[in-house]
Order: sequence, then structure tokens, then C-alpha cells
Amino acid sequence: MIAIDAPLSLPKGLCCLEESCSCQPAAEGKGRDCERKLTKQGIGLFRTTKKSIIKAMVYRGIGLKTELEAMGYEVIEVYPYASKVRLFGKNIPKKTTPAGLAFLKQRICQLLPDITACIDGVNHDMCDAAIAAYTAYLCSRGKTELCGEAEEGTIYLPFLDRVTHDH
Repeated sequence: MIAIDAPLSLPKGLCCLEESCSCQPAAEGKGRDCERKLTKQGIGLFRTTKKSIIKAMVYRGIGLKTELEAMGYEVIEVYPYASKVRLFGKNIPKKTTPAGLAFLKQRICQLLPDITACIDGVNHDMCDAAIAAYTAYLCSRGKTELCGEAEEGTIYLPFLDRVTHDH
């Protein structure tokens, strides 16, 4: 199983993200259902729209998914920030700050004790990759839930009962 941290589908009704194309989203509201649901939970993200600043990432993610599935791999969409909120709570320091990076490294070492020895040179992108991989591991163990609609695209999230923080 391969976890990709990028939208792997377009909103229903869209064939592309090009503003010059006449295709229109089928649903009310911006982005995909999974993105609207995460936003309602207070989890910020870039939505998949024709005006999105992440168009290239969306196209790259969809292309990677297509190639990997053609090779026989199971591919899931994850959003490391949403996984971190589920695992560590909402009071997560910004990952690009020294305190945020230290926070992530400490939490990742608790989740994945075998990588403790090699975490010193890790940056915030590598922390996100570790959280994405951990979410795929949880999925393989039946410990994730889907956010969104299957026809439009779903994001895999750790079950809320996996949360390791205080409420």
C-alpha cells in the first residue's frame, strides 16, 4: 500500500482544473466532499478547485496514482496534517518552526521507536512522509476511516480512538 499526500481525484463534474474549460463542479461549495468535511472539523487545507494554487500537485498526484495502480499497487490518499490532528490533537506547533519540528520528531519517535536513531537530520517534509506512511500502516491494520465519498475521492484518517492526546 502506498500513501500519497496530494489530492488523487477531482471534484465531481470536473474533468480538469483549467479555468478555460467549461466543466463545472457538481456540488455546492468549493472542493471535494472530503475537503469540505475536514474544513468543518477545523482542519485547514488547500481545496481542489479551478483556482487552486496546488494544481500541479493535484495533476502529479493523480498521475502517480494511475501509474502505481497500473503496476498493481494499492494507493490511498492521506493528508498528514489531518492525521497529526487525529493522533496528537489540534494544538500542534507550526511544523516549520524549531519547536514544531521538535514536537513532530518527539511524537514520531513515540509512534515509530525504530527510527529514533535516525531522526536527527529529519526535516518537516520527512516528518510528513513518516506520518503518511504511518497512516498507511494503520490502514493496513484496519485502523483508519474514510473521509469523503468513494465516487469523488476519500482521504484516509486514523480512527479517533487512536488519538494519544488529552481532550
